[in-house]
Amino acid sequence: MMTLYTLFSSIVKSFALVLLVFAITTIYTTDASPINRRQNPAPEADIREFKLWAQFASAAYCDVTDWKCGDACEGDTDGTRLIKFFQHSSPRDNNGYVAINDKEKAIIVAYRGTADIQSFIQDFQFIQSPFPPALNAKVHSGFFATYNDTKKEITSLVEKLVKENPTYKVISTGHSLGGSLAVFQTLDLIGTPGLNPSNLFTYTYGEPRIGNKDFAQFVMNSGHKFFRVVNKDDLVPHLPPRELDYIHYGPEFWINPNNDVVVCQNAEDNRCSNSLHSKSLLRHAKYFDTVFLLTCLLKK
Repeated sequence: MMTLYTLFSSIVKSFALVLLVFAITTIYTTDASPINRRQNPAPEADIREFKLWAQFASAAYCDVTDWKCGDACEGDTDGTRLIKFFQHSSPRDNNGYVAINDKEKAIIVAYRGTADIQSFIQDFQFIQSPFPPALNAKVHSGFFATYNDTKKEITSLVEKLVKENPTYKVISTGHSLGGSLAVFQTLDLIGTPGLNPSNLFTYTYGEPRIGNKDFAQFVMNSGHKFFRVVNKDDLVPHLPPRELDYIHYGPEFWINPNNDVVVCQNAEDNRCSNSLHSKSLLRHAKYFDTVFLLTCLLKK
């Protein structure tokens, strides 16, 4: 007999699949408006990086033990060498991988977003926990606990790889929940011998709010680049609500209704995604040409 857990898990997965199919087939109808004078276009070089690391973030939803996971493991990511694939960490089910891409001269740490019942539960643990590295900083207890499941092992592995590949950069990336975990990963790597703001980067897609104002300020004061990309009126970056003492760090790299990528340097800037009153969950499923999760279901 199907248990309640199994039934609910099946419903969550089915909903995710339906959501992604609609994301591909739906024609977006949000009113487009030209870039106004207060919006700064993102450099083309940055946009190229956004598209590339979105593919790597997408691969975190897959079983990448052989780096054959459909579109996310082909094209620009082809030839990536998997170092470690981790999944179903206890007790909160953290998932992702560590890999090396010699073409990009990069060590990649990618975290999966919400894709099952356990990660869905973690998303709703809105109560904040102290973030010890920063005075008065507090973060989403569910996100932080999930990251801490694998923190020691993955951070130690990346530090080892940095020693072995001193000319390589380190990229932390993730979509949705995975974006918040990627931020924690970068913060833990700051200060690692051989890493500095010129070779340690973070790329997140549809990242939810992670913590309070003190945490956001800590991220912005770190001296490192955190590229937080938001697609049009994607709902998830506006959760948890600000009324619960959550706020984003800046800048925001916004894919606006014209599909131009613009930069708002200030956190929660009303010229970027906050300028759109309606919010859509469908926008969360696809960033640029990358569709999260579905590419894994279509694995060849």
